[in-house]
Amino acid sequence: MNTIVFNALNSNSGGGKSIRDSFLKLLNEQELQDRYVVFAAKGVQLDFITNPKIEIMELSALYSRMAMAPLVYRFVLGRLIDRIGADVVLNIGDLVIHTDAQQIYLFDWPYALDVHEKVWAGMRSLDRLIRKVKLFLLNRDFHHPDIVIAQTGFIKGMLEEKYSLPDVRVINSAVTIDTGPDDADFNFSLPPGVELLYPAVYYPHKNLEILLDVAELIKTRKLDYHIVITVNPDTSAAQAFLDAISARGLEAIITNVGQVPLNRMKCLYAQCDALLMPTLLESFSIVYLEAMAYGLPVFTSDMWFAHAVCDGAAKYFDPFNANDILRSLEEVLSDSAATKALVEAGQQQLASFPSWEENFATYQRFIAELLEKDRRAG
Repeated sequence: MNTIVFNALNSNSGGGKSIRDSFLKLLNEQELQDRYVVFAAKGVQLDFITNPKIEIMELSALYSRMAMAPLVYRFVLGRLIDRIGADVVLNIGDLVIHTDAQQIYLFDWPYALDVHEKVWAGMRSLDRLIRKVKLFLLNRDFHHPDIVIAQTGFIKGMLEEKYSLPDVRVINSAVTIDTGPDDADFNFSLPPGVELLYPAVYYPHKNLEILLDVAELIKTRKLDYHIVITVNPDTSAAQAFLDAISARGLEAIITNVGQVPLNRMKCLYAQCDALLMPTLLESFSIVYLEAMAYGLPVFTSDMWFAHAVCDGAAKYFDPFNANDILRSLEEVLSDSAATKALVEAGQQQLASFPSWEENFATYQRFIAELLEKDRRAG
């Protein structure tokens, strides 16, 4: 019997959590011949896992903190993998794990790609230092994995050009599979009007501050637009942003519903009218596909990562210019035919992406390939 480690230690929010839960839900449904060990932060809810061949190894929540990642990936996880006797590691964490086991590394840390200078400039000194250290380590270790997974063909090309990686393969992300009971009747009590949703954890690259200027314009022009955000005030920077909403008297324009459980996201999308995403940096962002799946027109930054996912299925704007953001919204939302056309383009774009069942089969095929390679070498 082979042993496969699935590292999801840092995949506790956003796209990482979506990938973690979707993969594990499908894995849980399989008749497994091999043993799977899942690395997860202590306290993470994985109650849906009932398969006896899947073991959850809860690690200290301290290990999942961003500041600890360089040490944990360099000194801790590799020793655990050796102790377990793993044959293959499927690693969806931020960094490459130091291990002799064969490794599939899902790259989804966009700071290693093309980062706009404003992202670095808007960051606290400690956060910038941590990311620079992680970037150094990634540069040093990027050739260790046997297979690197990119989430778009564009990113595959960037990784091959920037890091000269020998084996980069593409697995496009898919719309998240729900892992809990649907809470479709939940009412977020949003104010009446056109609801513009931006589901995001607070990070400097999410560019949430530009929404303050957009909201000022909406307020001044008495437009019937409301911005809905999902910011968890768990950091000083996040709290400072939320305080700025109150300080500028924008509570009637910006509604923060806080962190939303996965089983309520469908309900939140249903209660909103459009996706407004002025982000400055992404590796993929499943949010684009989710919005398309739920029939929302997509408004987002005119940047490479957005074009790589949305192509012609989004209305693009300058993410540094509040007037341009508002202009893009009004051009489409004031015209029902234009809104319908953008939604239909989203449906067509969504159809070009794989399902999670297809992605799961691809991951399993790559794991089997490395197991066979190991068997032949042995």
